[in-house]
Amino acid sequence: MQILLERSGIPGLPVALDGVPVSQRVTGRLMAFSDPTQRQRPAPSGFSVGHPAITAGTIGARVRDALGRVYILSNNHVLANSNGATIGDAEYQPGPFDGGTAADQIATLTDFQAINFAGGNNTIDAAIALSSTSLLDNATPSDDGYGMPNATIYGDANGDGLFDDRNALLGLNVQKYGRTTRLTHGQITGVNATVTVCYAASGLTCTKSARYVDQFIIEPGTFSGGGDSGSLIVTDDGNLNPVALLFAGSSTVTIANRIDLVLNRFGVSIDGFAPPPPGPLTDLAVTSVSGPSAGVPGTTAGITVTVKNVGNQNVSSFDVTLQDTTEHVTVGTQSVAGLAAGATTTLSFAWTPTVTGDHDLLARQTLADDKAVNDQRFVTIPVKLPVTDVALTAITAHARVTQGDTVPVVVTVQNVGGQDVTTSFDVVLTDGTAGGVTVGTQTIAGLAVGASATRTVNWNTAGVATNGHILIATQQLADNDSTNNARAVAITVNPPPSTDVAVTAVNAPAAVTQGSTAAIGVTVQNVGGLNVSTSFDVVLTDATAGVTLGTQTVTGLAVGATATRTFNWTTATAALGGHTLVATHSLTDVNAANNQRSAVVTVNPPSTDVAVTGVNAPAAVIQGNAATIGVTVQNVGGVNVSSSFNIVLTDATAGVTLGTQTVAGLSVGALSTLSFNWNTTSASLGAHTLVATHSLTDDNAANNTRSAVVTVNPQPTDLALTGITAPARVTQGDTARVVVTVQNVGGQDVSTTFDVVLTDGTAGGVTVGTQTIAGLAVGASATRTFNWNTAGVATNGHILVATQKLADVNSSNNARAIVVTVDPPSVHVGNLDGVADTSGNTGRGDPGECRHYRGHRPERGRAECQHQLRCRLDRRDGRGGDRHADGHRARGGRHRDAHVQLECDVRRARWAHPGGNPHTDGCQRRE
Repeated sequence: MQILLERSGIPGLPVALDGVPVSQRVTGRLMAFSDPTQRQRPAPSGFSVGHPAITAGTIGARVRDALGRVYILSNNHVLANSNGATIGDAEYQPGPFDGGTAADQIATLTDFQAINFAGGNNTIDAAIALSSTSLLDNATPSDDGYGMPNATIYGDANGDGLFDDRNALLGLNVQKYGRTTRLTHGQITGVNATVTVCYAASGLTCTKSARYVDQFIIEPGTFSGGGDSGSLIVTDDGNLNPVALLFAGSSTVTIANRIDLVLNRFGVSIDGFAPPPPGPLTDLAVTSVSGPSAGVPGTTAGITVTVKNVGNQNVSSFDVTLQDTTEHVTVGTQSVAGLAAGATTTLSFAWTPTVTGDHDLLARQTLADDKAVNDQRFVTIPVKLPVTDVALTAITAHARVTQGDTVPVVVTVQNVGGQDVTTSFDVVLTDGTAGGVTVGTQTIAGLAVGASATRTVNWNTAGVATNGHILIATQQLADNDSTNNARAVAITVNPPPSTDVAVTAVNAPAAVTQGSTAAIGVTVQNVGGLNVSTSFDVVLTDATAGVTLGTQTVTGLAVGATATRTFNWTTATAALGGHTLVATHSLTDVNAANNQRSAVVTVNPPSTDVAVTGVNAPAAVIQGNAATIGVTVQNVGGVNVSSSFNIVLTDATAGVTLGTQTVAGLSVGALSTLSFNWNTTSASLGAHTLVATHSLTDDNAANNTRSAVVTVNPQPTDLALTGITAPARVTQGDTARVVVTVQNVGGQDVSTTFDVVLTDGTAGGVTVGTQTIAGLAVGASATRTFNWNTAGVATNGHILVATQKLADVNSSNNARAIVVTVDPPSVHVGNLDGVADTSGNTGRGDPGECRHYRGHRPERGRAECQHQLRCRLDRRDGRGGDRHADGHRARGGRHRDAHVQLECDVRRARWAHPGGNPHTDGCQRRE
């Protein structure tokens, strides 16, 4: 059992409870972290926000225009309800899912980039909403965020507002602070990605999606979650340069817009710390507190505190105080004689802890400024008793060497303990593969705390086995941690280079006609380790006939190089049948086993052979339509055909001839393609076997016929629900007119009556009304009007679904839906009693409400949702390897020119998705 203490020296604490020993641990004061789902003014970046019709997303950043006005920057699907909002709409902080109501308005929708849902390319999902500095902060929380972002975007050396080289961002380490997963770190693993994102679904089918190009892919999958939509992504370093705007993702990747394109679209800049915003602003920020990874009681350590003037006013003198809140002591106070706007000062404090445990060191600047939120920052440093610990921290050597080489093996040791080592100790290098034989020993004459020493051991590989060797370096000092006393490296010892030329291929046709000339290609390669500078011959023989077919010379061959020689074999006198052709090189080398290779060629007598090589026909045709049938014949024999012959196409199923065409001769190797038009008006329904035959008598009847099967289908019956219209918003108690149109888009008249049913999908599928249509001719349409009485229905978004009930060939167009928002009766905006509806029924149920909120499943009474992600990545790295979009890095680096496609299909139950962040799971990589 353990008691956590704010400070040491508290009297009266038990040493045991019920016989169980009790220990004490000084942790310092426990503080509550920020909650980004709560209301806060001014609201930090990374906190919950949203349009009244959506769930919740993230405040990405505070941005500023040329007139000094400030805005919230986030996604279209967060602030503008996926195109469903109107300029001037309110924005709530926190978002509706987190309890936000009209009383929590923080901004007004000002502008958004409309999303193209019709298949066109999109580059950004973004919007801005007008706010003020009293309501909106420009930094993430100081306790668990990254602080204030830089006003200058990453990679814009020429200052034109665009990335100088988009591909240079591949591999960049980044971070973000968002509503759901807060501060996370990741890496850009793909640039110029093309993705398809699902915004709405019906059942398991995505009904509304958008295609995005020129996107960033960020890994790992834990970088974001539902509700993080709109988060600003910045560099994971002290510069905090903006990089991207997060808007979609899955369990394996995050998708983000380029921030340069977003800012240029709205004519704004990030309201960050360089340069300071316009207008007088006094703001001193403690930007970092750093120190050793661990402290030792009674030992003085240096603590560095950095303060930056992130305002736009020069400031006079102020103090910076460092406190150890665990020991409740002031480490020190230093004065700074003023700081110009944008300037930074770094102060060093000497800290001497006295007790073990985690120590919270709190740095605070004392100047009263316009923003107290960034006036302090803390760091936690564990304090431990000193130990002796010398670690073998590194061992390096060439991965591959040649037997006989002397290999330098570099070994580094470091004193990672808390006490100086004053005695000498040895570092021993052994060959674990050779039974632990000692390669060498070196002595180190002591090592101060934190110091390192490097020694080089030369390994002579003369006589060692030619295979893999594991070399192990071990420091011999007895210390408190033996787990880090040794480290190993693998080295492959290759045999000395030799001369070895191999015949690697003999390329020849499988068969030739007697009298023709066959080209035989012979390839040799230097597979040894030495260049071949002398000439050598390549000889091709017919082992069956015992004759030499030819000799060719190769004038030397570099290591790894190949040479191909072509031999022309005239078969006029060659015997009929199989011939084994053997290629051999004449160079004397170390490996005779690969000096020759053979191929078998069959010499055939000349023959007449015309083949039907193809019958190209559609798999199916509608009865009454004409089908084009292509028939190809080829002279595959060895004799020209000078006489004419016929091509006959028959319907073997019906026993009728469909057509006959004539071919006026065919030279050897030539082909001819003929087209037959088949009128299926009188053809019976079902499968028909069409057979093409030529009439020439030749030496091979087996290839004179070829067939194809064509199915004759009836004209289809297909009724489509082509239109549904209704008012977008009605007041509870109104009668709403819902107009539904159906059309016969098939090929047969519908003579039977059928019903059209209107249901309320939001109210559990209750039937609003049924109307009957007494048949419909081909191409005709019919319109019916349903009067929906909204008295007593829930005041929220209702999805009305119209369905035609006739069984036809295409069920995919039998239904269509529309969203109608039922508002409560009132004479002004909002409830008369001032109480907002926080039940989660936000009123529209439109695509903006199809959201995936990972980790929470609030019951919202909405339809099921599916998210899909399809990605086409154009990645560039310059190192020649591949980086795959499935989140795994291929061995050997990344390849910017690889085109990788992610197809992701997610079938997940529709549930409230804070932020409307369209996420997809189950990605499958395809190349």
